[in-house]
Amino acid sequence: MRRRIAAILLASLALAGCSGEAPPKPDANPTARPSATGSAGALALGTRVETVGAGGLGHLELTPTSIAYLQAGSTSEKPQAEGFVFVTVKVVATAPVGTAQTSPISNGGWSWVAPDGEAIKQGNGSAFNVVAESFNASFISPGTFDWAGVVFDVKVTQAGGMLLYTDGAGQAYRWAMPKTDAGPQVAQIKQELAP
Repeated sequence: MRRRIAAILLASLALAGCSGEAPPKPDANPTARPSATGSAGALALGTRVETVGAGGLGHLELTPTSIAYLQAGSTSEKPQAEGFVFVTVKVVATAPVGTAQTSPISNGGWSWVAPDGEAIKQGNGSAFNVVAESFNASFISPGTFDWAGVVFDVKVTQAGGMLLYTDGAGQAYRWAMPKTDAGPQVAQIKQELAP
């Protein structure tokens, strides 16, 4: 009898899958888990993603919110290339444990993919020394958020690249970034980094 009920249930499920009904509408929530390949499907500035924390511990919600292009002379630090790209990121700990973002040393973290495909790791060149006090998050306690700054030392021709993040589970996320300053924190970034 149990086998017959199980068979009927399986048949019903199979028929339901072939019923021709439209699939449910996708969630309007802008949280996403895109792959890192190609430019199609890249997220826009301001789109958040749910990620796994450093070392595979905890969960973080990451939202790149602003981008500022800083030419030589606009900060006290001299770029090794031609300027800096500074991206602000809202970092929220969404699990009952605190965690941090992954870093390049653990084969994760942030990268800038230039339009020609060159991958540039966070903190390259002189970018490591470009720090804004308001955007300097590290460990995020459970149920809280903070602001991080992601900085790259780039050439002018590398503007308008792809922002790439690889989390603690090895999942990659990417955002297509504008070629010019954008977002609500641009003025604050420039004010804090002014020489």
